[in-house]
Amino acid sequence: MILSSKHLRRHYIRADWENSTAFVYHLRKKKIEVLLSKTKGLYPAQTGLGRVVGFNADSQELYMPAFTGGLRSKPRYDLYKVRLKNGKGKIHAKGRRSTVNWFVDKKGNVLAREDFDKNAKEHRVFSKASGKWQLIYSHKTAIPAIYLQAVSADNSQLLFVGGDGNNESIFSMSLVDGDIQGPIYQREHTDVGFMLTDINRKLVAVKYNGFTPSYHFANKEDNQTFTALHNHFPISSVEYLARTTDQKKWLIRVSGNDGAGAYKMLDRGSFGLRSLVAEYPAITSIGEIKAVNIRARGGMNIPSIITLPTDASKRENLPLIALPHGGPASHDTLRFDWLAQYLAAKGYAVLQTNFRGSTGFGIELRDSGNGQWGKKMQDDVSDGVAARVNAGYVDPDRVCIMGASYGGYSALAGGAFSPELYRCIIAIAGVSDIPLMLKSGRVRFGTNHWVVSYWEKIIGDSKTEREKLKSISPVNFAQQFQAPVLLLHGNDDTVVPIRQSKTMLKALKKANKNVKFVELQGEDHWLSRSGTRLAMLEAVSEFLDQHNPSTIH
Repeated sequence: MILSSKHLRRHYIRADWENSTAFVYHLRKKKIEVLLSKTKGLYPAQTGLGRVVGFNADSQELYMPAFTGGLRSKPRYDLYKVRLKNGKGKIHAKGRRSTVNWFVDKKGNVLAREDFDKNAKEHRVFSKASGKWQLIYSHKTAIPAIYLQAVSADNSQLLFVGGDGNNESIFSMSLVDGDIQGPIYQREHTDVGFMLTDINRKLVAVKYNGFTPSYHFANKEDNQTFTALHNHFPISSVEYLARTTDQKKWLIRVSGNDGAGAYKMLDRGSFGLRSLVAEYPAITSIGEIKAVNIRARGGMNIPSIITLPTDASKRENLPLIALPHGGPASHDTLRFDWLAQYLAAKGYAVLQTNFRGSTGFGIELRDSGNGQWGKKMQDDVSDGVAARVNAGYVDPDRVCIMGASYGGYSALAGGAFSPELYRCIIAIAGVSDIPLMLKSGRVRFGTNHWVVSYWEKIIGDSKTEREKLKSISPVNFAQQFQAPVLLLHGNDDTVVPIRQSKTMLKALKKANKNVKFVELQGEDHWLSRSGTRLAMLEAVSEFLDQHNPSTIH
């Protein structure tokens, strides 16, 4: 199955969106069918349309959620039965406007439905184990606290990720009465990333986060196989992707010091590895990637990644690019990062700090970022730079900061709140005006949406903390910038509107600061198009060569 999306806008539909489509390719017929395209009654704006929650091998039918309704209606999230033969679908089970998730067995029988009512601020789970809908879970909350992902092998329980102590762990919920047990999967000092499931959402393995991914398989021999792989590639990330039906071969991805996203086939009998394809086949040299722990002010441990220049002879007094990640609920790992490696190939050391607010390393690190945009979260980035300087790696006079999305905000915050640290600033799709960001979210999703509640939880309340939000918005501190600034933004960005960069551009120009703006035509938030991604790299390269060259002449 193939997924695709396209930026669209239409009258009567609030805001722009990424319209998604799913295709199935028939290997024998060498023919592509567009799934659900010939189905009547679908809402004209679909996101996540390629999602599959089940497959009936006997009838060759997929079970796919989709929005149902007319152009001016409030759509319902129904479950469709879709024939692989021609891609046609029909409603298999009706949901509600508040429905967000479906679970079925391998015959397509509906097991459960998950709803989140944003107006009532209530998370509910309904079971059909008895043949009739029964409410088995109800929790009053503005933001869902649990995330249902899988069904137990015997179809008696749902499995979900939730917090326990300092770790995200896995729990079970009975489909009979909603009884919750667990944690049934948990590891100290790391979080559950997600559950790997088959097409019918049966658990295959639990994936844990950290500097490199690790797994817990239900099968003992599978765990032994992965341990051997991890030992074979100890300084890279090894990801399990799939296996043959006879269990004898695995498809894996090796990313990091041992490969630029190298896909390999493992023969489990001989432990032979066969290279298939690489994401970046032209890459012949990889800058060394190291995991380091940085002690930030106040004593908190900040897990970080340092990538050294491709030229291994350069190890001291290096120019540095601080590269904070997006999210901020995300994290950097020991893997091949195309942007970090591009900068390393140009001769820069690259520092990626998992600052407060990052996921993957425990709830304490994640939640300590709440309310700390532009404050302790930014201090963690600054402290990471100072640690590299003190270790002798970095020339303190040749440090730039660069980032995308939240990382773009962090780059601008670095220019606004610690201008003495940075020689240049590069912000890609960055947030500059937080009150404007929250206002845009309310317009896009609606005031009662959990996304709005989430942003106000981790940043600040737009009604009671308005002055605070202004005080952490870089757009209000353009006069404090010392370094030249490069702003880049896709004009089809549906996550951070391009207005954020244009507002920052206007403020910096008014303050007579050195600023350049590159508008990436037809580009989304993720720089999905290769042409505009290359245009971005060319603009970054030219900017760095001018304002912080990697070599001193």
